[in-house]
Amino acid sequence: MAIKWINKYSGETGFVQSIDTKARHFVNTWEQSEAKVYKTEANAQKAISRLIEFGEGDNNIFELVSA
Repeated sequence: MAIKWINKYSGETGFVQSIDTKARHFVNTWEQSEAKVYKTEANAQKAISRLIEFGEGDNNIFELVSA
């Protein structure tokens, strides 16, 4: 599973390549093949929760996609 993001305002989309916990944001990639792959849905959901906690959910919608 990978995490796809959709900007709420522009409709732009991409994928989460990594999460920078120190800077409290995600690193983007436009290529799904470069997105971080989560082994379980639970781990992916935890990552989404962390992104929302960081404030990334203010501008983005996150969804799980097959990797």
